[in-house]
Amino acid sequence: MLARWQVLRCAPDAFIHPDELADQWEAASVLDAPSTVAGLQSGNPDDFDWWCRTTFTVDEAADVAFAGLTFPAIVFLDRTPVIECESMFLPVRIDCEAGKHEVVIRFGSLNRWLETRRPRGRWRSTMVASPGLRWARTTLLGRAPVYGNTPAPVGIWRPVKVIPARLRTDIVARVEGDILTIAGTTNAKSIHIALFDPAGSLIAEHSVPPTNGAVDIDVAVADPVRWWPNGYGPQHLYRVRVAADGVEMIDQLIGFRTVSVSTDGFQITVNDTPIFCRGVTWSPPDPFRMYAEDEEIRSQVMAFASAGANMVRVVGGLAFEQDEFWQACAEAGLLVWQDAMLATFDPPAEQGELIARELGSVLRRVSGNPALAVVSGGSETLQQPEMLGLSAQESAIEVIDTLLPAVVVEHSDAHYVRSSPSPAPGSAQLAIRPDTGVAGWFGVGGYLRPLADVRSAGIRFAAESLAFSNPPESAHVERHFGSASVAGHHPDWKAGVPRDRGSSWDFEDVRDFYVREIFGEDVLEVRRTSAERYLQLGRLAVAGTMRECFGFWRRSDSGCGGALVLSGRDLVPGAGWGLLDSDGGAKAALAVLARTWAPVSVIVANDGLAGIRIDVHNDTSTPLNGELRLTATNFTGIAVDATCRVAVPPASSVTYFDSEISGHFRDLSHAFRFGPPSADAVQAVAVFDNARTARDVLVINPRVGQAASAVTAMVSRSSPDNWVLNVTSEVALRYVEVDIPGWTPGDNYFDLAPRLPHQVLLAREGGSERPTGTVDSIDLITRVPVQTCE
Repeated sequence: MLARWQVLRCAPDAFIHPDELADQWEAASVLDAPSTVAGLQSGNPDDFDWWCRTTFTVDEAADVAFAGLTFPAIVFLDRTPVIECESMFLPVRIDCEAGKHEVVIRFGSLNRWLETRRPRGRWRSTMVASPGLRWARTTLLGRAPVYGNTPAPVGIWRPVKVIPARLRTDIVARVEGDILTIAGTTNAKSIHIALFDPAGSLIAEHSVPPTNGAVDIDVAVADPVRWWPNGYGPQHLYRVRVAADGVEMIDQLIGFRTVSVSTDGFQITVNDTPIFCRGVTWSPPDPFRMYAEDEEIRSQVMAFASAGANMVRVVGGLAFEQDEFWQACAEAGLLVWQDAMLATFDPPAEQGELIARELGSVLRRVSGNPALAVVSGGSETLQQPEMLGLSAQESAIEVIDTLLPAVVVEHSDAHYVRSSPSPAPGSAQLAIRPDTGVAGWFGVGGYLRPLADVRSAGIRFAAESLAFSNPPESAHVERHFGSASVAGHHPDWKAGVPRDRGSSWDFEDVRDFYVREIFGEDVLEVRRTSAERYLQLGRLAVAGTMRECFGFWRRSDSGCGGALVLSGRDLVPGAGWGLLDSDGGAKAALAVLARTWAPVSVIVANDGLAGIRIDVHNDTSTPLNGELRLTATNFTGIAVDATCRVAVPPASSVTYFDSEISGHFRDLSHAFRFGPPSADAVQAVAVFDNARTARDVLVINPRVGQAASAVTAMVSRSSPDNWVLNVTSEVALRYVEVDIPGWTPGDNYFDLAPRLPHQVLLAREGGSERPTGTVDSIDLITRVPVQTCE
């Protein structure tokens, strides 16, 4: 790999040829690729030309393979221009003979490139100021204000490898049914293929001489074990290794599974099982380098998978992901929705073939990976012209209607969608209608619809939703901003708050709206008097909206096939859209979603005059039989305590109402209001095989500003290496936060019913031998110290 490069920053067009730089390299900076130039200077990288240089020696003719160079760029080999980079999203390759060589790359100033006038599109993108960006095949990170104050990526953003020309191999593995096909071209004299089953046993092996440089081998796998999305079954993966003349060229994981999508709405089915998809839109772990180490990618993938997610979406306008991402998703059971790198622009017809080649390159690279489920023609490619009043005929886009679907059929078995959002195939409805096809739904969110809108919007599938300025935990705020006092107003804080270009509001205003709706508090007054509480209310308002929406969408009778949160991770410090902060730390909303997203879960909701509704979900492949216990309490005691037998088939849900379990009408939802509330909170616990499996609590009658003395938090040792926390309250509490530094609670931001204890497992993460900390709630005046039970 060519990793060490010299880098020079120059004024645009100050130098045209490497010969002009002979006296400049002594002052050059050093860059370890893959990376961008973001860490080498302040200011906008697009304002400058960047020159990168390295030397290498080969003993035989070789290929230099660049997996990714940003646009625009020219590559010089031994002072001769050999290739121009036409797209950030396409790999490029140059040939060289044996000997010592110099490679120089000129990354031209994108802003200078944009000064050249080019034909305008039929509509303007509202995301960026420069309409010329429709011609630039590059990411919008660092160029669209909505993505935050990140630098524009410029440089060698993917690895550079030197490969002997005699081993040049372009072979892909594809799975169709129970057949693995290995096909492609090679310069090698012999190709060796080995297939290993999920246990690591060799089950097939072939050595073949290519025919006129071509290889095409089918390997039949008898009764392959299937790969399943997270929560629905195990992630059985096979390993394929391909060697050219004894040198390993391919080592990748493949899986056997089927994928289909209903045309009525958008229901994804894997292995003949309907999947309720939940997850996030993916954000690059390192938006400055635009490349991440395997461990960092796996950590981010597992943060979502551990919370119960089973899908991520790589969004058009950002960037295609590296191989390590795809392997991590396959291993974790995360389905991948892959956009073409198109956003709100009118893509030039002249670039249709180029855009198709970009997508084809990615699909070939990930061929055989079972995680790939959906491919889309981009993000808001249909929505933008619709919102500007153009008809479907006026805004037809050939590349997404003709070229891209053909590429998908050629290279994968994924389902193709024209765009996100988009109507159902063959429908004449608008793409922006949320109740047909694929939605980008921000009714609860930027459009400030009440929480109840989730029940009337008719969402069939939300490929992005629930975008809020989501505050990180206090430790992140203190680490990056010093204190919470910056929240809501300071320029440093506002730099991390998403804002649509040209809008008079930002997503912190959106969050404040839902703080008022959910908690009924004067946001301005709270921020003036207690910045910490202001942020905590914001965290929990976001968590509460997500809990309400996903709780409804997951119902078997909701008509919804899934939803993805915009987005997975913040790109810069502050209160971005992410469920993870920019350091990778989980926010409160992810802890709350982990209960709603869990493969086996209980969700309690207030359904008004119908009463308290309890949904028991079982995504697993095993039937569950046990007992469901419903307990309603208030500060005086128990109002209802009843049980019933519960049986949940695999990949199914069952629904109860409180009166079905108790056998009586008690107005637990306090909808009839014949008197004071009969209960302050309702708890439902499902116990399967004599072990408590799932729990949920709904606080019906919250009482803000209660005394901390009503709460007991006690830790005790359950084994030599494990501790548990028992929390009990005399009053109903919402969003109880466990804060024990160095220890991770197995549950957090949970509700408590009066006098019903909740036990939380504690996992040590570098903390002291004895857990010490506090518990808190939005309904408490002060924090409660954790005590130790000897």
